[in-house]
Amino acid sequence: MTRAVIAACMLAFSMLLGANCSESKSPAEGEPDALESEVAVDVEERGEVDVRGDSTPAPECTATLPEEGPVTDKYETILEEFELVMPSGNTVYGLVRRPDPEKYPGLCFPGLVKVPGGINPGRTEAYTDEVEMIAGAGMVVVCFNAEGRVDDIAGEKDKESEGDEDYNGFRNQDGLRKVVQWTKDLPYVAAGNVGIRTQSYGITMGAGCVGRYPDLGVKYLVDGEGPPFSFVTCHGPRFLAGDMDKYDTVKGIFPFPAVWQEPDDPDVAAFWKEREAVKYIGGFKGRYLRLQATWDHAQPPETEADIASFDHPGGWPGGGPAWYQNKHTNDIVNVAVDGGVPWVRVNLPQQGNGVNEKYAHDNQPQWLPGTLKEEPWAVKAVVEMARME
Repeated sequence: MTRAVIAACMLAFSMLLGANCSESKSPAEGEPDALESEVAVDVEERGEVDVRGDSTPAPECTATLPEEGPVTDKYETILEEFELVMPSGNTVYGLVRRPDPEKYPGLCFPGLVKVPGGINPGRTEAYTDEVEMIAGAGMVVVCFNAEGRVDDIAGEKDKESEGDEDYNGFRNQDGLRKVVQWTKDLPYVAAGNVGIRTQSYGITMGAGCVGRYPDLGVKYLVDGEGPPFSFVTCHGPRFLAGDMDKYDTVKGIFPFPAVWQEPDDPDVAAFWKEREAVKYIGGFKGRYLRLQATWDHAQPPETEADIASFDHPGGWPGGGPAWYQNKHTNDIVNVAVDGGVPWVRVNLPQQGNGVNEKYAHDNQPQWLPGTLKEEPWAVKAVVEMARME
């Protein structure tokens, strides 16, 4: 498949729930136990990088917390390249944005690993406003291209990671584990204060990683409107409403339809077994913060006038799974609470939602106003989690 087609697929999926078109290969579930770091780091903007792949003790540093606000100009930041060998043997490429060590010596900062929406590349997210704001507040932000991914639009700014697309399955989840461990080992990162921020379908990689590896030591997971299972991922609500454009786009990206459409197909079941966040989020031992705006970035309804058309809490008329506005948030939050995640909340403190509360059609949390992209909600969420004791 050509690079142009792959780029077109990723762009289309990023507009829906954030994808690619290539074959998946999955190792055995328990395979990636070796976390030895084989790292080569280059500096894009300045200086040598103190990253140790050997047993040299890391220098002592003073842990600091990010500024609330968010404050974007607290720290001047730099970009650094890295490459890391995954458990599969493939090399992935990434960028670290962090406070400039020449200007702020002797400090170590909370770490954050970013997972993009869909099956999009993530390395060039280091150039985005969100990452600049988080790093500028006083954090180390790690962005990477999962195996087989590259941002073609960015040209020479990006590097293609080795391997084939895994659609956020076990191989990608194991790779994220490796990136998290590498981040925790950086001498300028406070190892006990490292979190993951996912957007949209990125929750599949994030939840699979922290749920399958609960002892990884991830402090928190901030999830931006991710689909919990294949009915949502594959735009089942739109399909049932006769809105085929977005449904057909996603259908052309994944190799299999959603489970509800082919419940007796073992290949469908095997594919989605690795790729439904609700199957794994309950195993997480850290804090789970779900961000959900009134109008989801991908799922219907999109306006007040559409609410009634998608309000089917008892199941879709004529057959089909239940759906109503932002039901997917209720679903994954309830599973997290039932699964024993120690701290679960929807949205920021000002929304007033309680910790470890469960929700239903007649008992909804308070949503963020508008859409998720209208305000730096994710920045505020990450900073709150990093500052929390």
